[in-house]
Amino acid sequence: MADPQTLPMTRSLSTDVAGAAMAMHEAAGVRCLMGVGVTGITGRKGQLTVTLDDGTELRAATVVVGIGAVPNDGWLAGSGLTVENGVVCDEYCRAVGTTHVYAVGDVARWFDRARGAHVRAEHWTNAVDQAACVAHNILHPTNLRAYEPVEFVWSDQHGWKIQVVGDTTGSAATTLLGDPTADRRFAALYADGQGLLRGTVVVNWPRVMVQCRKALREGTAWSDLEPGLRAVVNAASRPETKA
Repeated sequence: MADPQTLPMTRSLSTDVAGAAMAMHEAAGVRCLMGVGVTGITGRKGQLTVTLDDGTELRAATVVVGIGAVPNDGWLAGSGLTVENGVVCDEYCRAVGTTHVYAVGDVARWFDRARGAHVRAEHWTNAVDQAACVAHNILHPTNLRAYEPVEFVWSDQHGWKIQVVGDTTGSAATTLLGDPTADRRFAALYADGQGLLRGTVVVNWPRVMVQCRKALREGTAWSDLEPGLRAVVNAASRPETKA
């Protein structure tokens, strides 16, 4: 694995959890070449050479390239809609400057009131939740519902189920449950400046994920959430109890 970032998945994970993710890959036998980019791929199927920007050449039978995506919005040129990295929408997923045009899915860049900024999300759970909100707004134009999702994605890697809910970008975790460097089950929790949970990364710990998703939906204060989570941790520390 080659990546220009110093740690894997840093767009979704803070550095403390990303470091644990890299250790997990390395323990599974994956060679992680971090901080280097790819300058070229030559050869033919089954016999490829990948050249890195430090001059290293890697031989490979197959290459998987993950470089993100660009929204397919070129066909909207001249439509009169505001298109900037997707269709720019208000908090109701309604294209700005219109009253009857809505956008859903990867192409929709809606105003997220919680973040105070426009957001475009590329995951099928977002498209499903967004579609339900837009369907309501089309059917009830006098009772519009703002799209305020609790973002949720997951990834299964080397026996790890990594679940991410809410906003986990930015600074290191406010609280760690378990030890990411030693345990196969841990959680990283991120609080905002007002003492509310804003996001969680959970590895192999479904009971913690359930509590955190509920807390994010209900806007639970961290001071009210923490005792319940500590109870889960204490239960998990007893050999006869599974959490």
